Amino acid sequence: MKTYTVCLVGLKSRLAVVIGGGVVAVQKIKGLLAAEIHVKVISPDLVPELQALVEDGKISLLQRPYQEGDLEGAFLAIAATDDASVNHAVWAEAQQRGCLINVVDDPEHCTFFLPALVRRGELSIAISTGGCSPALARWLRQQLEQIIGEEYGVWAEIMAELRPDLMAGFPPGEARQEAALRVVHSEILKVIVDEGKQAALAYAREQLHPQS
Repeated sequence: MKTYTVCLVGLKSRLAVVIGGGVVAVQKIKGLLAAEIHVKVISPDLVPELQALVEDGKISLLQRPYQEGDLEGAFLAIAATDDASVNHAVWAEAQQRGCLINVVDDPEHCTFFLPALVRRGELSIAISTGGCSPALARWLRQQLEQIIGEEYGVWAEIMAELRPDLMAGFPPGEARQEAALRVVHSEILKVIVDEGKQAALAYAREQLHPQS
């Protein structure tokens, strides 16, 4: 299945509706919460981890089975029940409302997929097989998690803090790109690990304007 990978932004004022209260729903909801979208769960039963999220006020709950009309106001929906007829009913409503929809383990009834993610702060590495093999995507994520440590998230933070220097000090185009790449290709990762963020930030600024 051909896909076009994007990152959704500006989700704080949006609503995600998750139909289902099991372990699969937990996995999907964790990713949604990381994006700071408001999550509403609709399910008669919840696993303890979801119940804890409700009690902590991190998600809202309608503790009953799905009913037609439950996707009103939703930007996206996830159908994660073990009842195919319910999942297909959610799909049908999402189609009517123009709502993004993911039916778990049913690629033909999805308008988006949730990739396996490696998160390190603002850095996200997404792995998708286009619905062919979630198991392969999960295995690849586990391999990358062993390689990409928390220091990469710090690296992303440093690059964000350098952006004003890049914007002010270099014209758009090749000169700006070359300056950024000097930092990327430097020993900054080692400095982060050995000396910490502030030392690495100072080092990065030095790379922007190397001594001639």
